[in-house]
Amino acid sequence: MKKILTWCFCGLALLGKAQNITFEYNNTIKIIQNNQTLANAWAGGLNAPQFSTCRLNNDAYDDLVVYDRTAQKLSTFLATKDSNGQWQWTHAPEYETQFPTIQNWILLIDYDHDGKKDIFTHAQAGLKIYKNIGTDKLAWQLIANPVYTLGFSGTINLNVTATDIPAIVDCDNDGDIDVLVFDTSGNFVEFHRNYGVEKYNDPNRLEFVKIGYCWGNFLKEHCKDFRFDIDCGDTPAGGNSLPIGLNTTASPNKVLHSGNTLLLVDLNGDNKKDVLFGHISCTNIAAMLNEGTERRAIFKQVSYSYPQSDPIDFPIFPAVYYEDLDFDGIKDLVAAPNGFDNAQQTIDFQNVAWMYKNTGQSENPTWRFQGKDFLVNTMVDLGENAAPVLVDIDGDNDLDLLVGNGGIRGTQGYRASIYLYENQGNGSFVLKNTDYLGISSALQLFDIRPFVSDMNGDGVNDLGFSSNSFKGVEVRYIPNKGARGKTFDLQLNNVVLLPSIPDVVAGESITFVDVDKDGNKDVIHGTSLGRLRYLRNKGSNTNPSYQLENDNLGGVDDLDSEGTLYVTTADLNLDGKLELITGTRAGHLIIYKSFLDQNQSNYQADTSLIWDNNLTQYAKLLLGGNASIATGDLDNDFVPDLVVGTNTGGLRFLKGKAQVIITDTDKPLLQRIFPNPTSGYVYFTPTQAGTIKIIDIQGKTVINAKSVQPNIESSIDLSGLATGTYIFQFESSAGQLSNAKVMVVK
Repeated sequence: MKKILTWCFCGLALLGKAQNITFEYNNTIKIIQNNQTLANAWAGGLNAPQFSTCRLNNDAYDDLVVYDRTAQKLSTFLATKDSNGQWQWTHAPEYETQFPTIQNWILLIDYDHDGKKDIFTHAQAGLKIYKNIGTDKLAWQLIANPVYTLGFSGTINLNVTATDIPAIVDCDNDGDIDVLVFDTSGNFVEFHRNYGVEKYNDPNRLEFVKIGYCWGNFLKEHCKDFRFDIDCGDTPAGGNSLPIGLNTTASPNKVLHSGNTLLLVDLNGDNKKDVLFGHISCTNIAAMLNEGTERRAIFKQVSYSYPQSDPIDFPIFPAVYYEDLDFDGIKDLVAAPNGFDNAQQTIDFQNVAWMYKNTGQSENPTWRFQGKDFLVNTMVDLGENAAPVLVDIDGDNDLDLLVGNGGIRGTQGYRASIYLYENQGNGSFVLKNTDYLGISSALQLFDIRPFVSDMNGDGVNDLGFSSNSFKGVEVRYIPNKGARGKTFDLQLNNVVLLPSIPDVVAGESITFVDVDKDGNKDVIHGTSLGRLRYLRNKGSNTNPSYQLENDNLGGVDDLDSEGTLYVTTADLNLDGKLELITGTRAGHLIIYKSFLDQNQSNYQADTSLIWDNNLTQYAKLLLGGNASIATGDLDNDFVPDLVVGTNTGGLRFLKGKAQVIITDTDKPLLQRIFPNPTSGYVYFTPTQAGTIKIIDIQGKTVINAKSVQPNIESSIDLSGLATGTYIFQFESSAGQLSNAKVMVVK
């Protein structure tokens, strides 16, 4: 008789050998900050968000799609009601895989007036469009890649620079969607009118023609240097020659100013589209009112500070988006940075979404500033480059969460720290400290990545961290003076600076593991080229010396396009062997089972990892850029879960799921485990010959395997173990694996 079961523990349930472990998105673990339970704790953080609304499910309400330029990652949020009947945005990652791959920017606009928003996004040649053809679920049809327009030299691709965000809107109020975009010089706006209505009386048709040589009768170069009364002309392409005094050809010596954002909104209720403009070198949003007509816009003056009250002010490159964000049916304004990085550590990535509630009308807005952290305040967000580790730091027999970050600008400048989230033992974590051990106050470090390992070989786990500084990459650990299984006793003044690890550069990842099984901790290094390097410790744990043994471990060199590998190891399927777990710069998860037993020149990756309930299949989901992985059992089902840190400063939680095979019989492999709880000996009777060992909740063996005989009562002395929960792991001679939970109480 053979059965396939889902891995679970009920009391002393005994199960067979775990064959596969997969993961699913999950939000059941709660995180509490400042006495507030975060509604979207595991949404992954935001750095340079772009906001659009779209109907994701089959209800009557628009949902929210957020694309982050720094992570090249799309996130989806449903409009839901909380227990008090109040509307809120609820992270729903299951919809993310229903979108095509997006690069650089996305705008969701219903161009064909069917009530379903379509996708306009960046293409290699400028702009592409996906039509929304979904019924029961989202589905997209690529209808234009690239989009073409009739220019003055003939039909050409409608070019949108990768850094820019164009305006895609019915600019002239004739019923069809037009496109406005800055030219390649970045100095003036091109107007590409859609002639769907004019030529075909069809507002759903897309046929673009460039109008004049610029739009709105203005030019500019940077932030506050607008020039007006420019003769742009208003003849469609193929008509009159270039107006006198307007040179649209960029000379070889001319500095290009690409990096512009446009939003067209009727700001004063006169039924004409006005302009909100941002530039890559600017901190402000400029506003201009249309003093021309619906058909032919003319701008004559500009306000360089917008809105007048609580004006938008980012260190660099602001962009604005116009959607109903507070569920009142009126569009609101939200501003965010639009860069690919933190602009030399000048941007406060915890305050990147400035929300302005519209208390007027969508066509005549009145703004009321709401705050700088719209949506961000519902999730864990540590700025950038969140790096988690799970460890029972307080000795209460559950795993706490430590999270390093890239850095946050404060009174001492830009510095990284470690946040401590304490496990409450009831399915929730509470933020206890934003600068654990005072590391940020004492040391000016960036990109702190904590780890837990017995670094000095004394049998007790220590806390370590890699980091960047003005001196380069540095690795430290703090010896744990506490007893095994007890509260960590850590003092920063005892910190040990390890010898330099050759050729590890800023932003790269390392993990410590005894690869050659000589008792010393070696290094596996994930490089920025997507390779793995193995550096052997030819010294000792207390006096290490790291020397390169293999600069292409496992032959993992096919990830160059994805960049740095972020590495860790853990026994994910409880077979006593380590898996190598890697997160890529693009945000993918790749696992190599029992990697030390694999061909060291050709690792084979597991392909069935993350289950997508919507697609009902395994999917290569994007978790978030620079995916940094921590492992541990957070819900006491004895299956390891994953916590993933992202470059946007947030976390994702993946619940471990396992399939287990019980062969030949339903008879348990272990019987009569007593007393339980115990303070000393525990007795048991195996039904088959095999070995039994004791492991703690972190998967570490605390009592080595011993042989036992079938149907004979055996015993193990647990008096040397600290109070806590332990796992009896029995492996039969036939290879079947059973586990039982035993409590030790002193």
